[in-house]
Amino acid sequence: MGGMLPDLEAKALAGDAEAQALLHFLRLLRRKEYQEARAYAEGFPEELRDRLLAGLSLLEEAPERLEDPLFAAEREVLLGVRAVREGRREEAEARFQKALALDPHHHRALSNLGNLYLERGELEAALDLYQRALKLAPEDPLIHENLAALYKKKGDLDRMVAHMKQATRLKMRPPVSLDPLTGKPQRRPLHRRIPLWVWVFLLTLLAYLLLKKP
Repeated sequence: MGGMLPDLEAKALAGDAEAQALLHFLRLLRRKEYQEARAYAEGFPEELRDRLLAGLSLLEEAPERLEDPLFAAEREVLLGVRAVREGRREEAEARFQKALALDPHHHRALSNLGNLYLERGELEAALDLYQRALKLAPEDPLIHENLAALYKKKGDLDRMVAHMKQATRLKMRPPVSLDPLTGKPQRRPLHRRIPLWVWVFLLTLLAYLLLKKP
């Protein structure tokens, strides 16, 4: 992205609808919600839609071949994770740093970089990265799991347990959709927030009361 992200953000603040939509697309990439990003891309004009869909395909199949600047930060994160798995820690760190230079809001880049620092025993540096990631994505259970691992190493069992509980709660919650313009969680309609069994109980109770009326 380089200078692309600030340019998109400036256009979005000025009311440019396409820039706002592209920023939401990037939020989906940061959360690695590629299926949702693919569905969202279908709403763009044909030329841009094809570009986004092609980029998503390469992300999943061969990120090393992806040169589109819109996908640059996500590409570096994926290649960094691959490098970690293959034992190339220095390359991984460089890729996560590059991803953050391209997109400072990329919480997975922060979290993965924190994992490398935690692995090396640099606890305070890892904590700083995790906390920055948490501010960007408080609903990501993996960040809470990382913090739990860090606090375990620090011997802070109360905070370790608190973050493990939060991670479990977040994993059990249904997915939260984000507003495409603001990126903030959207409240689901009341009928979708209430569990089905509650509706059944209420309808049964209503039917009982109606039938009981003289």
